[in-house]
Amino acid sequence: MDSQKLTPPKLWIIGLFLITFLFACKKNEVVESNISSNKIAPDGFKFSTVREVKIKIRLLTNLGEPISGVPVTLNTLDDTQELLKMISDKNGFIITSLNVSTYIKELLVKTPYIGLMNKVPVSISSNDLELTLGGPKGLSGNIILSQPPQNSPMVVFGKNNQPPSTLSTNYEYMGTYSSNGRPDYLMAQPGNVSAGLLSYINASLPDAQDVRIHHPEYLAATAQHTLEVVETGEVFITFVAEGAGNLNSVGYYTYPTGYPPTTKDDISTIRYIFPNASDGISGGGLVSGDRVSLGSFNAGTTISIVLLSDAWESGPAKAVISSSTKFYTDKQYNPEPDVNLKVHSVLLNYATENVFVLGFEDLQRDNPACDQDFNDLVLYASANPVSALSKVRVKPLDPPVDEDGDGVFDEFDEYPKDPRRAYNTYSPSKYGWGTLAFEDNWPLSGDYDMNDLVLNYRYTLVSNANNNSVEMLAKFTAKTAFAQYKNGFGVKLGVNPSDITSVSGGKYSEGYLSFNANGTEANQNSSAVIIPFDNHKLLIDGAPNSGSILDMTIKFSETSNHSSFFSTAPFDPFLISNGRRGYEIHLPGKTPTNLANTSLFGTFDDRSLTPGSIYYVNSNNRPWAMHFNQEFKFPKEGVSIENAYLHFGDWAISGGLNFTDWYSNLTSGYRNDAMIYGN
Repeated sequence: MDSQKLTPPKLWIIGLFLITFLFACKKNEVVESNISSNKIAPDGFKFSTVREVKIKIRLLTNLGEPISGVPVTLNTLDDTQELLKMISDKNGFIITSLNVSTYIKELLVKTPYIGLMNKVPVSISSNDLELTLGGPKGLSGNIILSQPPQNSPMVVFGKNNQPPSTLSTNYEYMGTYSSNGRPDYLMAQPGNVSAGLLSYINASLPDAQDVRIHHPEYLAATAQHTLEVVETGEVFITFVAEGAGNLNSVGYYTYPTGYPPTTKDDISTIRYIFPNASDGISGGGLVSGDRVSLGSFNAGTTISIVLLSDAWESGPAKAVISSSTKFYTDKQYNPEPDVNLKVHSVLLNYATENVFVLGFEDLQRDNPACDQDFNDLVLYASANPVSALSKVRVKPLDPPVDEDGDGVFDEFDEYPKDPRRAYNTYSPSKYGWGTLAFEDNWPLSGDYDMNDLVLNYRYTLVSNANNNSVEMLAKFTAKTAFAQYKNGFGVKLGVNPSDITSVSGGKYSEGYLSFNANGTEANQNSSAVIIPFDNHKLLIDGAPNSGSILDMTIKFSETSNHSSFFSTAPFDPFLISNGRRGYEIHLPGKTPTNLANTSLFGTFDDRSLTPGSIYYVNSNNRPWAMHFNQEFKFPKEGVSIENAYLHFGDWAISGGLNFTDWYSNLTSGYRNDAMIYGN
């Protein structure tokens, strides 16, 4: 207070604070004596364990056409957690931002769309992610690649220097190829892989869906599987996509139509079309549209394709292992004893562009790991003249279906009968929880065990085809509450209150709140505020980890436009201390709501500077609240956070630059397990 005179009201306030402080800290009355009186972090440090990554992804065909209505997810690099999902707009763009844990430097970009590379590892170390899936190069942007580039040195093989084989069939390469198996005999003009063609392929052979269920006619005994030349012409094979874990090879053989070889051993020669039929992200170098001419064939010739399963030798040999298991478009040569499982390919006609799509299964079909979707490898055949290949008994590709007319085809629409809804996305992830940890004595400092209220959250946002918010489902569960106070909890969403039509699911018992007709808190003019509960004892009133789950639903108006709203999750959460509505405790740097008692800023241990960007830190720059994008194991009662997490102090004093994984790293020297609840 320096020399400032203490007026009676100020003395009364101090007395009240001392009384409430003593009671609030009663718990076990353990306050760590070794908490430094010096600043533990640089001025302005917000103790954030997350950072914002700006995202710009575009989906294109190899012709440069935008691909719209396609879901893309961002996952952790180990593919265990889905962090974000959005749908490409009419121009093929996904533009948003995402809060990720600061220690995460790489992500995995996934899409189920056949024709685009999937499971692309990307770097986000610069806080920006720019990526093009598709386009003439097949892939560009912040990509992490481990395989050789497409223009790596050529390896020369031909029928005269083919590695020795004891097999009765002769195997030939069509020419030289790079060290990742990409042919150098590709046509100068790639094959067209149009948006229309891809939409039909995805409708007909959707990823991870059993063809026997949705298109049994593709496997019928009457279905055609081989290419029959009915007019002399040149035949081409174009690579479209692959979705296999194997490094497969593809070849072909021919015979007079109607006179196939008696057995597979009677096939005289198999020529390799693609020595490594893998794309640039899966251990190969192929790009959608890569095209090979098989040559000119006379009428009466049958061309049969053979897939050599996991046959590419990526080691020093850089060659096709000709003894690998083979799956033929002539089903009689395939290894399954069950005749109903012998078909390994489908042949479908896309009449609009006069092409014949070939889809393959690359695992033995009686193997439980086989998903029966027939898109492990997708090629198409074309001819010049276009009439050279027969369409007899060739099934047509199915057109895509959009039952609700929202612009998202049914195979990608999580709500195919609801035009207002298209997909869900989650924060912090689809199956994980985030954690909010609070001290409740603000503006007085406490013991900094960060367990007066520990709350886990998960948000599910339902969006429409335009990526606008429709409704949000919020789950909260109190993990512990080592406090005598009855603390409430609120969230400032950052949207206009009028953009919300209803809020439901909150729990209230204390009577100090008032609400608008739509369920948002009343008198919050600058931003909508929801209050999940006004007393944490409604969720937990016993041992740690014994709390119940509270489910809330927030519905948005149809006229609201919040395509980037979810990127700010967990928004601006705050604790309401002991039923005193004006006593809001926010994350450092977050601003108070309209109902906060701003006269408390700068009093006692609080060193907030208002108006400004410094809020909710004390004179040592300690926070009263912290957020984690994953479940946080909280310290035991009375144990300050730096005594439980041994690099918390190093992280704080560095301004968040060092030991960014101080709370998640389980290796020795990072934590004192004896001081962490549940270890």
